[in-house]
Amino acid sequence: MDRQGEKRAAVRSVAVNTLLQLVSVGALLFARTLIQAGWLRSLILILAVGNVITIPFTFAALWQRVQEIERGELDEARKY
Repeated sequence: MDRQGEKRAAVRSVAVNTLLQLVSVGALLFARTLIQAGWLRSLILILAVGNVITIPFTFAALWQRVQEIERGELDEARKY
C-alpha cells in the first residue's frame, strides 16, 4: 500500500471511531433521561464524559501515526 493510502486508511479509521464514540455518548445521554435512579444517572454521565475525553487523544494518536507514515517507519520495519 502506498503512503497516501495508508494515511487515508488511518484518517478513515479515526473518523469512524470518533463517530461511533459520539453516537455512544448520545445513546448514554438519552438513556440518562429515561432513568430515575440518581446514582445510575451519575454513573452514566461519568461514562459519557469519559468517552468524550478520549476523543482528543485519538486525534493525537492519528497525528503520531501520520508522522510515522511520512517518515517511512513502516517501510523500514517491513524489511525485517
